[in-house]
Amino acid sequence: MKRILEIFSSVRLTMALLLVISVTAVGGTIWPFEQDSIQRFDIYYQSWWFRALLGLLALNLLGCCWRTFSRVWGERARLSQSLGNIDAEAHPSLDQADRTTLCARLEAQGYKLTPCDDRLLARRGASGRWALPVMHLAILAVMLGAWASQLGFVGTANVYVTHQTETYFDWSSDSEQPLGFSLRLDHFEPRYYPIDLRFAVIDPASRTALQEFTTTEGETVDLGNGMTALVQRFFPEEEHLVLQLYQDGLPMGEYHALSGQRNYPNPVRLSVEIRPMAFRDPLLKQLYSEVSILEGGEVVKQGVIEVNTPLVHRGVAIYQTTYNRDESGFWFCGFQMSKDPGEPVVWIGSIVLCLSLLLVFTLQFRAVGLIPSAQGWRLAPLAGFRGSEGKERFEGLCRAVGAQDLS
Repeated sequence: MKRILEIFSSVRLTMALLLVISVTAVGGTIWPFEQDSIQRFDIYYQSWWFRALLGLLALNLLGCCWRTFSRVWGERARLSQSLGNIDAEAHPSLDQADRTTLCARLEAQGYKLTPCDDRLLARRGASGRWALPVMHLAILAVMLGAWASQLGFVGTANVYVTHQTETYFDWSSDSEQPLGFSLRLDHFEPRYYPIDLRFAVIDPASRTALQEFTTTEGETVDLGNGMTALVQRFFPEEEHLVLQLYQDGLPMGEYHALSGQRNYPNPVRLSVEIRPMAFRDPLLKQLYSEVSILEGGEVVKQGVIEVNTPLVHRGVAIYQTTYNRDESGFWFCGFQMSKDPGEPVVWIGSIVLCLSLLLVFTLQFRAVGLIPSAQGWRLAPLAGFRGSEGKERFEGLCRAVGAQDLS
């Protein structure tokens, strides 16, 4: 059993698996492949052998996690044992301060002390040692969340305005599937950047243009005789202009102007007609859909769906994907429904992974021992003082604690 654990927790196995998976990913990205409806994604990343590689990597990470967890869990015992076997005379001697004073000096340097018989174990950054096993667990959580996404679904549905649907089309099974609730499209409109347009004030008797204005949405024009008009909205699909009229600065109400010979039942009566004449091609800014969620025939939730702003209900994210008008001029919208039960796990795992990596590089673990001797207390390095930089760091600690001779 120990031998099996050593194999699965081997760093060499980790590097070998990462190399094979990387090469496979490169091949799956650049290798040309065309075969009817079979996609490159299915050939490479959904194949049993690629999943077996990921499963083996997960086992390897689990073994590494167990090994690092065991090492950190038993670290204090190992350091205590190592401290008991140290020859005190081989290490720097401190001044004649008492034990309480020396402990206070070490604590001032960020060390926490633990009694070990007549000796003292001092550690700093011990919590950072848990960052490595936690990092392995975070990677496993991300992989588990990615696998759990297969328990969800991705589908689409087209819905007319004022209509509703209880199903979606599942592209994996190529069939209609129940959504679990009803989605009703209450209102839809494409929203554009301010549209440049031209409209005319027309004499209804002679049908001649009395005035013409070139303006844009949001601007105010002077119609004469103390009357002004604020260009509120222009709907290019219907060539429908909405104006807010004012007389001597006082609001008169909205006026709806249509192109051609069409009329709108306006509450504001004018002696002239206003007609949109021309407009510049609009630039689409956003798709705006007002929807309702129904369960048992009752509305349980209402909201707005825009591009990159989905509505989420019962874990199902509903995205706006497309829109169009049929031959009769009725709007309908395309929605994508997706449910990914592994998404929260992936997010949590990713956040924990970033935090653990931060701890690995910022919390440096160090351990020293205070050893009594005939000449007084001595300070011995136990962990975190390797190399020339470690030697300088230990000498600085000795001076801070009160070393008499560092030669």
